Amino acid sequence: MKAIILFLICVFCFTSNSFAQWTEQSSGITSPLYSVSAVDNNVAWACGENGVVLRTINSGVNWTTTTSPNPSVGLYTIRGIDAMIALVGGASANAGHVFKTIDGGQTWTQTFLQPGGFINSITKFNGVPVCGMHGDPIGGRWSQFVSFDFGSTWDSTGIYNPAPPGEFGWNNSACQPNGVSYFIYYGTNNTKVYQPFANGTVLTHPTPGLVNSMSVWANASDRLMTGSNRMLFSVDGGNSWTDVNAPGTGNILGITGAGSTWFYVRGSSVYKSIDDGGSWASDHSATGTYTHMNLSPRGLYIWAVRDNGGISRYFSDIPLPVELASFVSTVSGSNVTLNWSTSLETNNAGFDIERSDVNGQVTGDWRKVGSVNGSGTTHEMTNYSFTDRGLQKGHYNYRLKQTDFNGNFEYFNLSNEVIVGSPEKFSLSQNYPNPFNPSTKINYDLPYDASVSLTVYDMTGKEVAKLVNEFKPAGYYVADFNASNLSTGVYMYRISAVGNSQNFTSEKRMVLVK
Repeated sequence: MKAIILFLICVFCFTSNSFAQWTEQSSGITSPLYSVSAVDNNVAWACGENGVVLRTINSGVNWTTTTSPNPSVGLYTIRGIDAMIALVGGASANAGHVFKTIDGGQTWTQTFLQPGGFINSITKFNGVPVCGMHGDPIGGRWSQFVSFDFGSTWDSTGIYNPAPPGEFGWNNSACQPNGVSYFIYYGTNNTKVYQPFANGTVLTHPTPGLVNSMSVWANASDRLMTGSNRMLFSVDGGNSWTDVNAPGTGNILGITGAGSTWFYVRGSSVYKSIDDGGSWASDHSATGTYTHMNLSPRGLYIWAVRDNGGISRYFSDIPLPVELASFVSTVSGSNVTLNWSTSLETNNAGFDIERSDVNGQVTGDWRKVGSVNGSGTTHEMTNYSFTDRGLQKGHYNYRLKQTDFNGNFEYFNLSNEVIVGSPEKFSLSQNYPNPFNPSTKINYDLPYDASVSLTVYDMTGKEVAKLVNEFKPAGYYVADFNASNLSTGVYMYRISAVGNSQNFTSEKRMVLVK
């Protein structure tokens, strides 16, 4: 009898995951909802008109209206951190606002206020307590801010993106690509998509034929779609686009997906493609107009919200095999070491490491230089390393090809170009691993003989460690930092180097998690 019961359970589980379907959920309200954020397969948050915020902790079986952060503020974007913590943004008649809750929405604290502003999106970066926020331009520059404490404080130091007169963005028109933690994409009303990086660099990607990028989603670092009255698809990070002939009427206000599977909402319908937009089919329809959609980080559910308070949920096992928390490189002489961390793996067979010789221009001539086994399925932070040895002097690009046990694969590109040879400039790299416990490494480059000071500070500015304080010849260096005597938190490290009549200073942040 026990064997029969187990057999029936297995059949039921297989059947449940084999028939993808949309179901309508009860929100308990009829006012417009503008944004939804799935934390995992159980927890999701939604927000909308008149300061309304909803939360579910049981996959949408029940949605609860929380205390409103401010009924006079229209809430247009939300980001759930977990079941208790969420950030929500929007605008009143004269200012942009961000609110934070740490108790499941019982109470809210305003953590950001910008006169004349309008908050479009809030993103959470994989594996670390870092969030990004962007809003419409104020004073001729886009509002771009970063937080290192889950949205309690915000900073825009070193982040600057000028905006032409009349340029603005759209609520929820931003995304962090699956598996990427060092940049986002966001849309505009000016025939372009912006790509800001963690180091302050901003790339501009024109979108010919699409003036308004009201929605943006990336299934990988370089594979993204953007849409409004039509949909464009790019396989090279926005450098070129193709029209995927998206059916339906009205504006496309939400896109999501994974791998070669894509969904979008347009008018009262949801559309789906399983071949990267080669063909589309209507997947679901409901009353009202869809305003946004979001995929669970675990890939089991999609939620979509509408302007009449309606919420639709899609049930299907859309695999998100790997969430990449970091991917960095270090150079030592003629050797390049790649280090990367994952915050989640599902059915991960492993990684192929591929290299391309730049030789003064970016090329598509990738070749495999090694492989590393994956960890199968794990929800723990996992660190990987690979060293590419004996390279000639030159410029190189690297990427990871992650493959699951079914043969499905996706690419993760290293954000920076690797230079082998004599250092060409002073440089301070991001520490690895990050977050760390208790040890991490900090790389720095000296193009000339120089007096070097490398110091670690806490967020109050107090010095906690002096890693380097001496004269060093030109070359590549790695400093080890052990924080076993320090508490969890965000720390800064700063380098000061003087050589060949040049003064170089730079600082970066790192996260200690115990």
